[in-house]
Amino acid sequence: MDRRQFLSTLGAVGVVGAAGCTAEQGVRPSFRVGAAGFERRTDGGYRPLSVRGVNLGMAKPGRFPGEAAITRSEYDRWLASIGEIANVVRTYTIHPPSFYRALAAYNDEAAEPLLLLQGTWVPTAELLSAGDATAISETVDAELDRTVDVVHGDAMLSDRPGHAAGRYDADVSDATLGFLFGIEWPPEVVAETNERGDSSPYAGTYFETTDGTPFEGWLAGRMDRLATREMDGYGVQRPVAFVNWVTADPLDHPYEPFANEDRVSLDPDRIDPTAEFEAGTLASYHVYPYYPDLLNETPEYVQYTDHRGERNNFAGYLNDLVDETDLPVLVSEFGVPSSRGLAHRNVHGRDQGGHTEQEQGEIVAAMFADISHADTAGGIMFAWQNEWFKRTWNLDARSVPGRRPFWSNVETPEQRFGLLAFDPPEQVVLDGSEAGWDGAESVTAAESTDAEPQRTLRELRVTHDVEGLNCRLRFEELPDPVDWTRLNAIITIGLTDRTTALPFGVDAEARADFVVRLAGPTDSRLLVESSYDAFASEFGGEAGLPLEEYRDGRAGFVPVREVINRGYTVPATGEEVPFEAVETGRLRYGNGNPDAESYDSLTDVHVDPASNSIELRLPWILLNVADPSSKQRIATDWEESLGPVPFDGVTLSAGTFLPDGDRDGDAVAVDGPTNLTDQLPGSDGTVLDSVEYTWEPWDQPAYRERLKESYHVLRDQLP
Repeated sequence: MDRRQFLSTLGAVGVVGAAGCTAEQGVRPSFRVGAAGFERRTDGGYRPLSVRGVNLGMAKPGRFPGEAAITRSEYDRWLASIGEIANVVRTYTIHPPSFYRALAAYNDEAAEPLLLLQGTWVPTAELLSAGDATAISETVDAELDRTVDVVHGDAMLSDRPGHAAGRYDADVSDATLGFLFGIEWPPEVVAETNERGDSSPYAGTYFETTDGTPFEGWLAGRMDRLATREMDGYGVQRPVAFVNWVTADPLDHPYEPFANEDRVSLDPDRIDPTAEFEAGTLASYHVYPYYPDLLNETPEYVQYTDHRGERNNFAGYLNDLVDETDLPVLVSEFGVPSSRGLAHRNVHGRDQGGHTEQEQGEIVAAMFADISHADTAGGIMFAWQNEWFKRTWNLDARSVPGRRPFWSNVETPEQRFGLLAFDPPEQVVLDGSEAGWDGAESVTAAESTDAEPQRTLRELRVTHDVEGLNCRLRFEELPDPVDWTRLNAIITIGLTDRTTALPFGVDAEARADFVVRLAGPTDSRLLVESSYDAFASEFGGEAGLPLEEYRDGRAGFVPVREVINRGYTVPATGEEVPFEAVETGRLRYGNGNPDAESYDSLTDVHVDPASNSIELRLPWILLNVADPSSKQRIATDWEESLGPVPFDGVTLSAGTFLPDGDRDGDAVAVDGPTNLTDQLPGSDGTVLDSVEYTWEPWDQPAYRERLKESYHVLRDQLP
């Protein structure tokens, strides 16, 4: 039934009343689900409560989420900041006792409480291994029992790998809005459970199914377990729902190109509260604007006009979902990341990555407005903090899985959804100042040159942090503005100790696997020697590259790229969408200081004529460094399939040249062994000298917290 038509037939009775129980007859829970969403009990009766939430994970730098390592002081700070922009915090699992103590302390002092939507995690690896969800019911039910006891401050949890533990003595049940059970359910598990399971209806004390599938019956059983535990143990009720996502929604998606993304359906309308459960349920969905591909391909979504009069596929999908579902819809995850790299395009520009922090905030605020205008129960932004342990499909093969929390991969979108950043404490800020350059290795010229001052190099400084390698070139003189038709500079970077001919028409060789060209805002880029191109090794066949020329290096230096789409066919139209990659080695000019009015969080290069310097930061993964903390790089042998190998450090050299007037701007030929007009540290004829730079490995990264620009945007723009 059309949800809006359904609601019009209910009138003032609402969803709870339709279940057969009124507030006067029932338990009178502090929170319940009404016709339009959550409601809060007040002295004057139940009042609507729209969710404006933030998802809070368990990870921080240097720690996996299962270590439950967030401290009380961190929770205190984070909840205070969350409370300025949100009325709900959602967790995916049981946090350490310090979280619940911090939440209770915050609410003791706050003018308005910060409410909790408590999740119960389902072990994904165990679920996938079992295939049939019912095989792990006992494990899941035990965790559901613990979840209820925890929010009531009545649990003592023993140490278990991957879980929080300790004495839970903070009762936050008065501020617990509800329980959200589960994860983004893998389609293969849903399908196998349905194939093996009993299709008879589930009939519990508080939840039952109507024409439900075996997996929906299993979900109903878990929801019933939650409600039963709380009623039997504490005599109270609160809303209970299960987590869902676009991949398993009840809609048909004929434009979805990948069968697994529309293989199964989980319909929350088939799970009903019984007359004994007054608190009610709703439909909880994770919704992002760029995934699955059906969101970019379905004309009904792509051409949908939102409340602003603009095309908006995210709003179009929400409109369809709300109409399909009889229950109120809670968008329990949504957002975009402020990563340097990109993983999926969105047809309207809300991509998975490639946004500044300012843009991230503006897009998330606009998405929240979409959610509000779609007649939903509200939305919960993803996420509070950046999560360094995460991986993204197009780059995960290039990093060491067990070491991801120990460094900051600015290229990977999954690590940059947060509103809270973790920056290096002595970070180079790319604004022309001396900040971060103390202690950097300094390389000066070995001999004098008669080059023009703007092409005369005085110093190369090199340093590093958890995000990447930092270089600073100081010139004899930099005009303001720089005339890039008279100056180009290169920096060579080697990891493998090979010596190779340089690109850009430069008549020289260097110990180089990568070469940076600094040629102004439109033409600066990082190139990689083709036999060391990770993109070609992993995706070159799909991209149509001449692989043999890449394998043996005949292709020379090539762009640094990452795939964002492996190609597909739209089933409803037969349209072939080709493989797509982006040149992520293009370098962006700007100001990288978060305190500057002109701050651009995606800055790679800053030019500062006042100090005669050009500064550069190169993300580790673009240099094929698989883990800087343990000094492992990607192997050179393609047969190793990007496997990591140890390395000692990097070699660097620098040079300048006069570009010719052609489109490619290659170096102008001059008399002498090389057409570089200056070199650091020097050269031996046509072979550039290099300096070796190394660092000590680390196991715990140093960092400082910073509220992103996106946080400040949301604080200013959200109602």
